[in-house]
Amino acid sequence: MRICLVTGQYPPQIGGVGHSAHRVANMLAGRGVDVHVVHFQKHPEPLPLDESHTSVDEDGIRVHRVKVFHEGLREDCAHSEAEVLTRYNREMFQALDHFQRQYDFDLLHGFFLYPAAFIAGMVARAHGKKCIASIRGNDVGKYVFDPLRLPFVRQALENADFVTSVATNLIELADRAVTPIAGKARTILNSIDRRKLRVTFKPDMPVRGLVIGTTGLFRYKKGLIYLFKALAQLDGELEYTLLLAGDFFKPEDREPHLQALEHLGLDRRTVITGRIPADEMANYLQLFDILVYPSLYSEGCPLSMMEAMAMQKAIIASRAGAIPELIRDHENGILVDPGDSAAIARAIREMAADESLRRRLAENAARTMDELSNERELQEWLSVYETVLERKLI
Repeated sequence: MRICLVTGQYPPQIGGVGHSAHRVANMLAGRGVDVHVVHFQKHPEPLPLDESHTSVDEDGIRVHRVKVFHEGLREDCAHSEAEVLTRYNREMFQALDHFQRQYDFDLLHGFFLYPAAFIAGMVARAHGKKCIASIRGNDVGKYVFDPLRLPFVRQALENADFVTSVATNLIELADRAVTPIAGKARTILNSIDRRKLRVTFKPDMPVRGLVIGTTGLFRYKKGLIYLFKALAQLDGELEYTLLLAGDFFKPEDREPHLQALEHLGLDRRTVITGRIPADEMANYLQLFDILVYPSLYSEGCPLSMMEAMAMQKAIIASRAGAIPELIRDHENGILVDPGDSAAIARAIREMAADESLRRRLAENAARTMDELSNERELQEWLSVYETVLERKLI
């Protein structure tokens, strides 16, 4: 039995999709499944197929990293976006078709609808193989509004023998707004590797008062401006430090956030750590009193928030993606509507005034993460694979 995971992110590249693909690949390989990963990487120069990829064994997984020409990366790009995507898609198909002919995968699994699941589905159909498409967040939450990429998303869903998602509302959106999939779809919530959440030291950070903030990769869709606005409303009420444990997703995400902090008068009480290695995140999570995840749209099943829950922290989060499937309002966290800074301010005020509430919510959050174990996720993936292949995997 040979499975190929196709993805546009994979470690050491940062990003939730890559971390999830890596986790699932390792869980399967750990149970004796022959797992390959094809990792597509955009490249500004065209390369011959035999020079475009490297293949290495990493912890029992065969990882194929493929540099795919994407002319849009070049400042002198002379073609339309449609022409750029046409060549990009064709070269990804050529590379994955090459690996399919070489290794004869029984099943191809695309992590993210475009390009991964779109290309995986095309190759699977061409070779008479099974295919799974996994909705991860931005693919449905963003690309369904993109006139160029929507057809690729639709075809990925239609070609798939089975569709998984990290959030039930993303399945519902795809099923109702893109193409019917409800009869072949299932939600599989993420899990986290709790072995990486060991406290090894206490960072020396200039924090005082309540430590309020968030973790992860910071960009517009994470809704941090609404956290900033909420804290500005509380100025003079609380002594607090705003701690942002992580870094900006792209350089262009940095300046708008810094400008907002300065405009709202929060820059002097804000600490931004920069990128934190995954095995050191627990050291920073221990500093927080309250964590806020005010995501707006395109949210999946946020690993950063799940890590905070596992670390027994008090959480405020928006009703986006899988967050309402993880957080039960006033049981293991507090839920707010996306984009509602006043509701975030009220929740912070409520938590700040009641340490016993914070403790209760935090303890229940940790219990929730005990239930969402790696073994639970592995068994759910095995069930899907075995349903699609109509036989036992291990």
